[in-house]
Amino acid sequence: MDCGIDESIIKTNDSIIIKIQTGFSSQKWWNEYLGKIKEPSLKEEKTESYRLLIYDAMWASLKMYRIFEDTDSYKIAFKEFGGEQIEPEYSMLTSDYEKELSEKKWNEFKELTEKLNFWSMKVNDEKTGLDGTSWILEGKMPNANNCTNRDYHLVGRWEPADSLVVMELNKKLISFYCK
Repeated sequence: MDCGIDESIIKTNDSIIIKIQTGFSSQKWWNEYLGKIKEPSLKEEKTESYRLLIYDAMWASLKMYRIFEDTDSYKIAFKEFGGEQIEPEYSMLTSDYEKELSEKKWNEFKELTEKLNFWSMKVNDEKTGLDGTSWILEGKMPNANNCTNRDYHLVGRWEPADSLVVMELNKKLISFYCK
């Protein structure tokens, strides 16, 4: 299958993802944070899932949106965690909701991931900063993607206002919860 993607981007993405997965300090922090917000590691999930994490470095707060297959339906989860930077002893999960997602909306998002080539997007764009927000969009499929031959992918952006393609996916996912 000719997917029209740059093989060098795929190789770079693979090496970044492997580095994240095997880097002890980054993996430890990630696992601990997922534990705090009571979220599974998408890499271990058995069903298709997509998760958007919006992390505010200034306040050490987070908003999380996740859509996933659930036996014979689709769901969306929303969580909010905050306050760690101000008063670590009071940091907690302040919102934790889950509701049904229509098959139509699920398919809309899936089609958008294909149209925008989510599975071959660069993992990062090397734009960083100390304050501001980081947006991390993860995807997990039970079977590997036809173009990239991977079943897990993540795309991270710091202050992604200029990353229109990534933001289109992010905003679509958020819109499902807000409607």
